[in-house]
Amino acid sequence: MIWRKIFAGALLFIACDKEEVVKTISNEEKNIVIEKTVLFGSSEQVTDYYANNNFETIWRTAINRSDLISAIIDSQYDGVLLNDYPLQELIQAHWNYSRLSIAQLKKTDILFTKTYFKLAKQLATGKINPKKLYGDWEPYLQQIAYDSILSQSIDKQKIYQNLEEIKPKSTLYKVYKKAFAKYVPVTTTDTVSAEGLMRKKIWVNFERTKWLPSDLGTHYVWVNLPEFQLKVISNDELVATHKVIVGTKERRTPILSSAFSGIIVNPKWTVPPTILKKDVVPKATANREYFSSNRLTIFDKKTGKVIDPYDWNPENYNAYRYVQQTGPLNSLGQLKFDFPNNHMVYLHDTNNKRRFAERNRALSSGCVRVEDPFRMAEIIFDMEQKDILRSQLDTLVVHEKTKNFKLNKKVNVHQVYFTAVIDDTEQIKILNDVYSLDNILYRRLIQ
Repeated sequence: MIWRKIFAGALLFIACDKEEVVKTISNEEKNIVIEKTVLFGSSEQVTDYYANNNFETIWRTAINRSDLISAIIDSQYDGVLLNDYPLQELIQAHWNYSRLSIAQLKKTDILFTKTYFKLAKQLATGKINPKKLYGDWEPYLQQIAYDSILSQSIDKQKIYQNLEEIKPKSTLYKVYKKAFAKYVPVTTTDTVSAEGLMRKKIWVNFERTKWLPSDLGTHYVWVNLPEFQLKVISNDELVATHKVIVGTKERRTPILSSAFSGIIVNPKWTVPPTILKKDVVPKATANREYFSSNRLTIFDKKTGKVIDPYDWNPENYNAYRYVQQTGPLNSLGQLKFDFPNNHMVYLHDTNNKRRFAERNRALSSGCVRVEDPFRMAEIIFDMEQKDILRSQLDTLVVHEKTKNFKLNKKVNVHQVYFTAVIDDTEQIKILNDVYSLDNILYRRLIQ
């Protein structure tokens, strides 16, 4: 906001020179059309924008140009690197607008428009697309009509205000922004010292807040993978905390947001592709007794018939479906929490509860194992307003009967990756980067 006052004051100073005023008004009132050839090399977004606006220049009003420059400068507190933007070129064009030739006006207009779209996108969804960076990260990216917002902002002279409006609104974002302003006042490549490490951690995790929905939901389960912990939240209040086991570094648990669609008691386990290829096939090929010792039944995918382990063809292993029967020895334990996703992952119980005592719990093949899952199921049923008693679940467990309790997706689930956790007192806890995801993101952010 300070910069806006500086620009406004400077404009008033310029206005004292009558000749300059005449030139400025002249340029601002000119109805200049930008030829398609001048737009060569611009993005499709920029080209389409001008096409939809009769190819006319739009940045003729001084306050709009001043607002965009102010927004760029102020956005450094939102994780924006000023060096990523042609700030000096924009400022110079702004001050000298009255002296620009027609050709320069056209190029200046395009530069302001390109910069606006770039800044707007970064403020709304971050600098980096995690899907492209990590592959198994499913970000929530706001669907924003940037072109419509720009047109409205130009007409109503609300460039700065509307850019503020598209920033994430979540409490999480605001908390990390405050920490960012405190620990990341300057850009540096120092990540070795305690201060440098803190700066890096805050920066990368602040960027990650931009990949989450602003509204996490009234009821949700928050699984922070580096923390090996699950939190159940209702109406912004912590209801329960559970230890979890997450995927190994080689078989990472994906980052995603979804909503619970069902809780299955005594689930059967269908072996997923990765475990099938890397674990089951090699072990069963060496010893066909592997199937019986692990209670695995082989089904022909085409006919649905059960296949004898000694008739099984390991070279054509994808022609079969492999199902582990219910019971306490089932890999999923006695409870499974389903939610729609593209990675075939879910939350579940485990038949090896001793591993919850370990400090580093990146041990699974991708799904999340939950300590005391029946307590969590009770809480979710209560949030869904379903009258299902713990005694009903216990009876099903004793009789090893499978039952799927359908849910109405009223409880969200967020599998997240934060290596710096900020509590209510603004204390920051640094966690181990279990999947080594911080360095690559930090390098991209400071480039």
